[in-house]
Amino acid sequence: MNTNEFCKSCRKPKAIYNCGICHENTCKSCTQFMGEDHFSFLKKVPKELTHPTYCPVCFEDKVREPFDAYNHTMEQAKEILFFTKEQSKMTSKLKRNEEPYHVENCEDQDEALMRMSFFAVQGNFNALIDVQFNSKKIIVGSHKKTVWSATAVPVSVDPNSIKDYSSP
Repeated sequence: MNTNEFCKSCRKPKAIYNCGICHENTCKSCTQFMGEDHFSFLKKVPKELTHPTYCPVCFEDKVREPFDAYNHTMEQAKEILFFTKEQSKMTSKLKRNEEPYHVENCEDQDEALMRMSFFAVQGNFNALIDVQFNSKKIIVGSHKKTVWSATAVPVSVDPNSIKDYSSP
């Protein structure tokens, strides 16, 4: 990039970044940076949200609302109740009407649970039951890695009877 370019927002020279949406030049102080995996829990990430840099205008017009909604969903996902398969006596009266969620290739159990919790919040559920984790060791040469998968059934628990259930 030509370092003689001017920033779209503040008009300072040496605008070395480009907005992923409008492709205008921006300087470091005006550029909104996004991590490449920020929206990674979404099943399908809209093309507008896949860029690493945004100008302030495009960020406010096209990214701010989905960014805030995603973060809100992540916060709600942390509050999801969950019960493992071994705790099925506690949840035996809950109806299992929904198809189970399946997640694969997670780095650990926490990520697997968080992904399913995120999906539960998106589906307007407040609990996961029959949670089961599975691990698989992958060996590539001398490098060993464990990947996790998980399954759970999403349900809605009556908020007035939540005291009858306790998350492990």
